[in-house]
Order: sequence, then structure tokens, then C-alpha cells
Amino acid sequence: MTIYANYAATSPALSPAVITELCEYAGGTHLNAGRNFEGLEAGTIALRARRAVAKLFSVADPLRVIFTGGATQSLNMAIHGLVRAGDHVLATSVEHNATARPLEALRKNGAIELDWLQCEPDGSLDAEKVRAALRKNTRLLVMTHASNVLGTIVPIMECFKIAHEYGVFTVLDAAQTGGVLPVTMGDCCDVIAFAGHKGLRGLAGTGGFALGEAASGEMRQWIRGGTGSASHSLDMPEFLPDRFEPGTQNTIGILSLAASVEEILRTDVDKIRERERTSMARFIAGLRRIQKISVCGTLESARSVAVVSVVVRGCDAGEVSRRLFERHGIITRSGLHCSPLAHKTAGTFPGGTVRFSFGSDTTDAELDATLEALDRL
Repeated sequence: MTIYANYAATSPALSPAVITELCEYAGGTHLNAGRNFEGLEAGTIALRARRAVAKLFSVADPLRVIFTGGATQSLNMAIHGLVRAGDHVLATSVEHNATARPLEALRKNGAIELDWLQCEPDGSLDAEKVRAALRKNTRLLVMTHASNVLGTIVPIMECFKIAHEYGVFTVLDAAQTGGVLPVTMGDCCDVIAFAGHKGLRGLAGTGGFALGEAASGEMRQWIRGGTGSASHSLDMPEFLPDRFEPGTQNTIGILSLAASVEEILRTDVDKIRERERTSMARFIAGLRRIQKISVCGTLESARSVAVVSVVVRGCDAGEVSRRLFERHGIITRSGLHCSPLAHKTAGTFPGGTVRFSFGSDTTDAELDATLEALDRL
């Protein structure tokens, strides 16, 4: 039996309902939106997906939902589109490289000033640190909703509210929380970047971002090209979503998002969250009974998504992960998880950790078998 404990990287399987829709689409005519009459179907699929994602994130206008190749591309587009030369930018010390690398590149090139808001070793953050770090030229605050290493939920709305008091734009990395935690655009969130292949349970290579009204007027295009609209002009269209969606869309990927997000909405995010919280509480309680294991991050399931990293004292993280798979069929992820900042915050750099991450489909039997395997190891 294989036990999958790497949901933070990607959801392991599409639901039967999503598979059925994808098979029906793949067996028919699938042409790009706006380029021919048959391609109208692609535009209809995209609108369906926009409406579903808009409902999930409480976005007033579905046309403010933009599709990209994933959260990494979305974060790059938001960061490069909103900052200007000489701006000051804030981000947390638990950011994924999807945020950290573009920001660091801008800093090294002299385009921006950059400060990292230092989180506690368990990944928690005092929102007032935002106020203390603000400068007159602070333009952007970028924050992950929950650490992909520690699982700890960051108090984003409190932080974003402070930022908005000073006219600072806010970008939320919801890659780990879309579909598993309530995420709303609200009054303080200007951009929500999401991944399609994690909690949203779509195909890999999908994702996007939702735009607030203020940010949509300020955000510059990062990629330009054909849109099938306003083709008489060499300038990109000014209207949404075309302004940020050049080229041929990944229609089958967007269809997977439409079907999977609709399924999430029917299930209810709060119910999904409660199932995962219960699983985390059970797993953490079991870890506490095993000697030689140190649990990183918060030990409170109410303050975490279903992600937990551990260090087995005296053992290499990669070796632990390998033995769990070879001896027990348990799939985890070891190392630095594309987030060296988070590991430095937690004190686990450069060795890294063994990360366990679960989904709402994870069973108690799988959790108990994983704990037993860790105990034996």
C-alpha cells in the first residue's frame, strides 16, 4: 500500500467528476478561445472557471480572475507589475522562492529596497512588525498565507489592514491555502495568487491571480502578445482579462480548475478545513509520543494547514524520507522545499526536514500507519 503524504507539492489525483469532464473535452474539438467559431467553447470554459474561482475567493467581478501557468508566474507578474524603481518592499521570512527570488533579483539589480519581516521559529508573526517596518517609500507587502514548510498560518488580514492604512499594495500567496482555508479578497487584499494543482485539485501547470480594483489600475503588463481581441493595435488591450492573458490558454487545465473548484464549493471549504485540521491534530499528537523526533512549526492544528515538518535527531532528512518510501511505501518530501528562508527561520538550514502534508482524503488509518513507520524507523 502506498501512502501519499506530499499534498503540499501537488494533489495526487483528480476526482472522478473532473476526469470525466476532461475526457469528454479531450475527445472532442478543442480550439483556442477567440480565434475561430469553434473556439467559443474555450471562452465559455474560461468564463465558467473565472466564475468558480471568483466565488471561492469572494471576488466581485469574475473578469478580475486571470489565468496563468501557476502561482509562481502569478507572483512574478504581480511583483513586477506593481513595483516601481526606488520602491521599498516587505515580505516575510517564511516566503517560498516563488516570491523570494524575484524580490531578491530586483534588490540585487538596485530596482527596489527590500526587508524581510522576521517570523518566530514556529513561523508565527506579530502583525505590528509590519507597521514598524513601513517606510515613506514602501509600496508593496507580499505574504504567504501559510508556510509550505512549517504549515503555520500567517495573520494576513491583520497585516494587510495595517499596510492599507499607509496606502501599501498587498499581494497574497495562496498556493498552500486555496481550497483548504477560507480566502477572501476583502477590502485589504489587492492580489491573490493561486496554484491549481494543490488544494484546488486541478491539473499541474494551472493557476492564476485575482485582482482588486485598485491594483488592476496600477499593475503593468509583464507579458505581451496576441489576445484575439483589439488585434488592430500593437498595444495590449486595456480591458480585463485580456490585458494579462496573451497567447493561447491552457484550456484543458482551466477546465480542470472549473470542475474541481465547483466541486470544492459544493463540498464547502469550511468542511474541508475541519477534516484537515482533525487529521493534523491526530498526527501531531502521535508525533509527540515518538522519541528522537523534533516537530517544527506550531503544534496547534488550529493555527496550521495540514503541513508538518520534522527532524529525526541524528538522521539525514533525505535518508529518512527514502527509508519511509522504500520500507513502508510512504511518499514525503525532504530537504529545503524551495524555501530556504523558512528553514533559516526555523533553524533547520541547511539540512532541511522531512515534510508530511495531507489532504481531506487522508484517512486515519494512513495517519496511524505513517506514525507507526516513523516509530519503527
